[in-house]
Amino acid sequence: MKTISELDNPVGAQISLNMWLICAVCFCVIAVDGFDTAAIAYVAPSLTRLWHLGHAAMTPAFVATSAGAVLGYLASGALVRAVPRRTVIALAMLAFGGFSLLTVMSSGIAVLSVIRFLTTVCLGMVVPAAISIAADSAPDHARAPATIAATTGLSVGAALGGLGSSKLIAGFGWEAVFFAGGLLPILLLPLVWHVLPRNLQETGAPDATHSTADTSSWFREIKSLLAPHHLPETVTVWLVAFFGFLVNYLFVFWTPMLLLSLGFSASNAPLGVAACGLGGIVGNLLLFALATGLGVHRSLIVTISIAMLCIVGFQIGGLERWATLLLIFGVGVGTTSACVGQSALATTLYPAALRTTSVGNAAAVGRMGAILGPSAGGLLISLGISSQHIVLLSCIPLAIVAIVLLVSQRLAGKKQRA
Repeated sequence: MKTISELDNPVGAQISLNMWLICAVCFCVIAVDGFDTAAIAYVAPSLTRLWHLGHAAMTPAFVATSAGAVLGYLASGALVRAVPRRTVIALAMLAFGGFSLLTVMSSGIAVLSVIRFLTTVCLGMVVPAAISIAADSAPDHARAPATIAATTGLSVGAALGGLGSSKLIAGFGWEAVFFAGGLLPILLLPLVWHVLPRNLQETGAPDATHSTADTSSWFREIKSLLAPHHLPETVTVWLVAFFGFLVNYLFVFWTPMLLLSLGFSASNAPLGVAACGLGGIVGNLLLFALATGLGVHRSLIVTISIAMLCIVGFQIGGLERWATLLLIFGVGVGTTSACVGQSALATTLYPAALRTTSVGNAAAVGRMGAILGPSAGGLLISLGISSQHIVLLSCIPLAIVAIVLLVSQRLAGKKQRA
């Protein structure tokens, strides 16, 4: 009898149950990744109080979290050429689950930052491989929706983690968050192993591992991404990724600390991450719904515009707590959809031979923005700049993303007419 991963899914066939099963598992994998990545933000208010630290003191741990993910994303493309993607995902999940459990041994920022770096190196290896499996499992017309559906796991994981962490921290302390983050990926491993395909052919996509000389090495694949016929797409995807991740992780990491300064308790501050994550879910659903009719470019412009309007709303003084959380929700609609949208752009703009590398490198570029965002936030906080002004400044990178998408859309239109 055939296993789930051995079911047929011929290229060009209609969306099959097998495709959605694969996407569902990829969604769960990425959701666990989203929870573990944001875990440091959930516990930051508690740690600063417990360790008697200023708010800006958490910056090294935030930066280490994003820096490790960059290395993991870059390594993912090289690893999947030597090892099956299912194996990469399973081993990386086992490793980041172990490191998450080890995090409870942290006694200060230095140790915490090192462990977070090692954890997110493994986290970073998972996402590009999972996204490319979800994309390759779908026929051409469903590739963008499949990618968006799987990548929405990041928002779901962050949102559920934010909601659950409030209860865990209040009942069992900050360590409980990392116990949960360590056990979840380990419990998910049997499902990963039995559902995800062992190789590219089992998804129904053509085998592109050795399809051309240009993809025989990581450096040649990078050269292909920067070749003249791919350069406009690469610039677009990388800029969207960089600035989208910059603003998203500025909010993900610093929102609990922001809420702490607005009178929220340390156990309730993770609700800010939950609000941002829930907004991300809605943003991804909106992107999913709009992409078929408007295309990914125009859909992203819509969701990013929502985020910019909510950022402007933060400048209203004396906001109630529910209004603050609602505005954070709206910011999540736009910033998270930009993080997901860059993956959708990458999977639709490049051929199968470059798909994992394009997703991995775009995500790595995005994570560089994720390093800059929290770093800039910590610097501005240490300089005494008000939270309202810091929030308002985040409109600048989002405006750049909208302009880049408009220009890219027009260039694509001219290319099609030519």
